[in-house]
Amino acid sequence: MKQFKTVFKFELLGLLKNKSLLITTGIMMVIAVVITSIPTIMGFFGEDEEDFDREEETEQVEEGYTIVYANDELKELLRGVFGEESYESADELREAVKNEEVETGFVIEDLNQYQYIAYDRSLDSYEQMEFEAQLERINETTLFEQEGMDSERIYEILNTPIEVEEVVLGRDTGGSGTIIAFAIIFIMYMLILLYGNNVATSVAREKDSRTMELLITSTKPKTLILGKVAAVGLTGVLQIGAIILAGVIGFFANKGSYPELLLELMKDTMALDTVAIYVLFSILGYLLYLFIYASLGSLVSKVEDVAKSTAPITYLFIIAYFAATMAMNMPDNSIIRVTSFIPFVSMFTMPIRYMMTTVPLVSVIASILIMVLTVILFAGISIYIYRFGSLNYGNRLTLKEVIKSIKRN
Repeated sequence: MKQFKTVFKFELLGLLKNKSLLITTGIMMVIAVVITSIPTIMGFFGEDEEDFDREEETEQVEEGYTIVYANDELKELLRGVFGEESYESADELREAVKNEEVETGFVIEDLNQYQYIAYDRSLDSYEQMEFEAQLERINETTLFEQEGMDSERIYEILNTPIEVEEVVLGRDTGGSGTIIAFAIIFIMYMLILLYGNNVATSVAREKDSRTMELLITSTKPKTLILGKVAAVGLTGVLQIGAIILAGVIGFFANKGSYPELLLELMKDTMALDTVAIYVLFSILGYLLYLFIYASLGSLVSKVEDVAKSTAPITYLFIIAYFAATMAMNMPDNSIIRVTSFIPFVSMFTMPIRYMMTTVPLVSVIASILIMVLTVILFAGISIYIYRFGSLNYGNRLTLKEVIKSIKRN
């Protein structure tokens, strides 16, 4: 235990004294405060934006659409809605759009037929939808009147509201659950990627410089690898904890500016049991990947080979990401249920399932036990590979060689 504390303290202090880590953490804390202060910042400009929107709306009503009517009858009927005719013919309108004198225009050929003319078209253009909805309403009203029907009464019947009383017996996370899940996936991805590579590089550097030989003669491989993983893991947790703390402080400082609906959704989503499940699975998954990175770092003899050795973990991340994305949309899917018991993926899928749907307590406990056993297994494997790798220099070791060694012993 004394040796473990020595290794742990040495590694931890070395990481915490890293200036780049401190600067990065400080910048991320400021960003977290700024993001959580967005509702308050928007409030300062709310009145100006409202006045601008009113002016823009007034201007749009005064100008109307860029319109060409096919005949005088349509012009007489529709100019009160769409405004006066902008051009005398469709060709003139098309030429004006081509010369970028106007962005878009409409040629109304009948109450149920029109041309939409635009130079460039983007997804954020809603003018055509608004125009078509108005023209469709006018066409319907005209047809109703031709058939001797009361159009106002018909629309009143069609728009009769339906009273709904929602009774949710299980979980109802709403859209906030998806946002929170994405945020946690992103945080864990960055945490594992950064600190996993840190562990792998540290182990490879010790082997490359022959420092490992001296360390093993005075300290057990088990103590070295556990102390190193614990120090790196705690550093990552402290960094993320500091950023989250800054975000929480910013949230409570600006809580009054948040919409009530959003606050209620967050309250329902992040219950204490949900937070506990997320924290537990995140820590276990974090440790699991750190031990994997430490194992892969022990396989190489040069620091330059670390990137090549750790590349396979990328595939695990891709699988875990797609499974987590699928879990957010279909938490009860049979594939997602299976992945919630696979340790490399369950760190994402089980918490998401628990947050978004009702998961039996037995399933949660079983997934936790599988995760714990897997972490212990890979800790043992990483210790063995660390000890085995200290005796092998030169060519990069392969997992096949390690497995053969394990079988022999």
